[in-house]
Amino acid sequence: MKPLLVLLLLATATLADDSAKLAALLAKSGVVTIPAGDYHLDGTKPIPLVSNTTVMAHGARFILPEMLPDQARVVLFAGENITQFAWHGGEFIGHVFDPAQQENTWEPNANTKGIEITTTKAGGTHDLLFRDVKSNGMAAAVIGVHGLSKGESEVIAYAERVAVESCTLLRSGKFMWDYGYLWQIMTFPEAYEPWVVERAKKYFRTDLMREVMFSGELVKFDNKVKPIAVSLTDEPKEALTFMGTALPKNITRGLQYFVVESTPEFIKLAKKSGGAPIGFENDGSGFLAFNIQDNYLAAYAPTGSGPGKGAFDITGARDVRVTGCQLSAIGDTMHIQKCRNIVFANNHILGSRMGAFFLAEFCQNATITGNLVDGTNGSRVISVEKSCTDVTMTGNTFRNGGRGAWINQPVNFIMTGNVFVNNTTKNEPDMRRGRIAFQTAKSGTFPELYFTIYEPGATYGPVIVRDNIFILGDAAPNEAVTFAPNGHDLQFTGNTFPTKPAIIVVDPSCTDALIKDNQGATTISKPVDFNHGRR
Repeated sequence: MKPLLVLLLLATATLADDSAKLAALLAKSGVVTIPAGDYHLDGTKPIPLVSNTTVMAHGARFILPEMLPDQARVVLFAGENITQFAWHGGEFIGHVFDPAQQENTWEPNANTKGIEITTTKAGGTHDLLFRDVKSNGMAAAVIGVHGLSKGESEVIAYAERVAVESCTLLRSGKFMWDYGYLWQIMTFPEAYEPWVVERAKKYFRTDLMREVMFSGELVKFDNKVKPIAVSLTDEPKEALTFMGTALPKNITRGLQYFVVESTPEFIKLAKKSGGAPIGFENDGSGFLAFNIQDNYLAAYAPTGSGPGKGAFDITGARDVRVTGCQLSAIGDTMHIQKCRNIVFANNHILGSRMGAFFLAEFCQNATITGNLVDGTNGSRVISVEKSCTDVTMTGNTFRNGGRGAWINQPVNFIMTGNVFVNNTTKNEPDMRRGRIAFQTAKSGTFPELYFTIYEPGATYGPVIVRDNIFILGDAAPNEAVTFAPNGHDLQFTGNTFPTKPAIIVVDPSCTDALIKDNQGATTISKPVDFNHGRR
């Protein structure tokens, strides 16, 4: 046989798709055994799942294509209104984009889901069990279960009784760049290898850049297409920063500025919205990057990426249990949102490029206990977001997170008997671990633990934080714990800060706050921005 023919036959075999074979196995309910072996799936059409089925897939490997194009969308197995369903075993294997690798075969915005179950009616989805499922390199949630939702917080029909047990889901979930990652490389390219800079140029929002010249008070460029308007507020969407090494001496690379005059040929700058125009000490040149909201903050996810963040993604479900799992991701590690009655226990999060433990918006009645969470320089080691109610976190260890622990407008929140170890690595000056803040052009200052509100004037509480150990890292700021305005019934007592002195900051508007007996820490009262730490 000729060598070329052999290569063609091998290529054809590699591209073969086993979807039809699996679809035939899964067409009927009952106990279905997927024999051990490798199954190559292109995911162009999901394999249907049916109710009243137990899938036994031990030893089966579901292998996705070696290469995926821009904005690829793959769902391997899917079902709607599935009940009395269990999936045991099996491994999902992909090639999620990894910025630590110079060569990648999947684009950053590729989206590959393993098992996706949705709901259209009340009682439509219930009694689901996923056990001993494995994955490596999936680019979206390996396990996704979704009730029927409306808007940001309303659930019309819950998925009921969802359990994820003893699963090992590694490097799996939607890929995320991280806040400011591409911006920082573009702004300080000398800190990175040339190939890293070239890749940043490929994926950064270059449509939000302009090449400029500086003279007098004028920043000159063609401002006719997508013109940059006068900044009306100090919000990031109104701000811009500068890149390049030939800037005027009194312009700081990476620092936010605001537009106070705008014409088709030039703009004038100030350090704050409506401020006095800056006169440049000398002429210069460089690039501006405008709309920091989109090129720094919103750019945490690749342009054109799809849904399904986390190794598992459970939304709009009631009676959720996740136990005994090992998880890691090159993005958020796990995602629970708009759910009720949640147990997250005895799990190990081994690493996270972004949020490690992610209890998202509008969850109620959650117990988080006995977990070991390794952020490994991810974003926040804990996020308990937007109006979560009745949340207890006890007996966990949270370590090596990037932006501390963020609790956002909680109601009835208890955090007792946990250990926190060095969760402010994003504050470090090392460009490869830390992140420059556009507000200061210096390293970040995220606290170890911070309470915020997302609605100006809103309240939060009661909150009890008691008997925890906070081992602060070298990059932790002195103000290591902060309470936003309008907290009520706050207790922060009996906590220990053994490695360095800490300050607990409580906004003066907080009421019924009992902050005492925290070894190694002092307490001060001073104004705290309601949304601090968010950016």
